Amino acid sequence: MHESDFVGKAAEDAAEKKRPRILLADDDLELIAATCTLLQADFDVVGKVSDGLSLVEAAFKLRPDVIVTDIAMPKMNGLEAVRKIRSSLPGVKFVFLTTYDAKGYRREAQSLGAAGYVLKSSLHEELKQALHAAMEGTS
Repeated sequence: MHESDFVGKAAEDAAEKKRPRILLADDDLELIAATCTLLQADFDVVGKVSDGLSLVEAAFKLRPDVIVTDIAMPKMNGLEAVRKIRSSLPGVKFVFLTTYDAKGYRREAQSLGAAGYVLKSSLHEELKQALHAAMEGTS
């Protein structure tokens, strides 16, 4: 092996270990803080916003791997924000974290290409799993 082979292998290993970049959007600041604590071991939380308009702006600026968003937020709901982001950043994945368990919301999230739909009541049990599935493309 040549020295350049080792450098290439090291770069490949580093790329494989890259932590997914997460953008959080929820108007419940305590929930955002708890979610950050939950995710910090496996993910890089690159931004936190509390309304839909800020979510759209932050997504274009930060270009995260995955966005975790609530549905009901001020200024613009999460579904509308995802529509706006998806049209310009099709590679970004989305996981909805919400209190809404209605099938209509789930269907709309699915129609927008959501990689996951997690109820806030199941945050600790399901969010990490949904994010890993989103990154692996197995939602």
